[in-house]
Amino acid sequence: MRLTAGIEALDMPALFRAARRRIILHAAVYGAFAKSPPHRSSLETTLGKPDFKRLDVIVVEPGHDAKWIHSFLGALRFGISIQGIRDEIESSHRYMTEMQTRYPDKIHLHPVRRLPCLPIVVADDTIVFGQYAHAEEHAPQGFWGMVETDVERLLQWAETGKTPAEANNEDLAAFRLVNECVRAMNTNQNESQP
Repeated sequence: MRLTAGIEALDMPALFRAARRRIILHAAVYGAFAKSPPHRSSLETTLGKPDFKRLDVIVVEPGHDAKWIHSFLGALRFGISIQGIRDEIESSHRYMTEMQTRYPDKIHLHPVRRLPCLPIVVADDTIVFGQYAHAEEHAPQGFWGMVETDVERLLQWAETGKTPAEANNEDLAAFRLVNECVRAMNTNQNESQP
């Protein structure tokens, strides 16, 4: 496991470019990706690979009105005006839906229906995770962890709803991150929101 101060040290564009099978983005708003040529280019490169199977994106939709949304967005972009946050949500959603139009068989958008607990990015067998906070410095400047694990195995655990008795503490910790993503992707759109 690796821990860094600031997400830039993890070189997310290189992580995206190296992905061979699957990427899961569970960071709610992707305006920074839309504005970043290296992020856009690396995702386009990966999506263009014939063997790359799937990009799942858990995304806040414009006009989302859950009771928790304003509090969450306040933590996500502390100190930015409500209009600024709305603009970023619209930019993020537009970027992802336009990309989905170009790669309809590979990109699957999942509207946020539950309060996201932390930002998570999965690329093949690498999991990157950070934290949201009501702080002047936004999540990209926080601490970020990176762990290598067998993500396919963890996805199977999430599908069965059971972790094996022999799973160790590292397995369980990594599973919590993957399970958070799977639950966000499988949330029924009509489910009540706390």
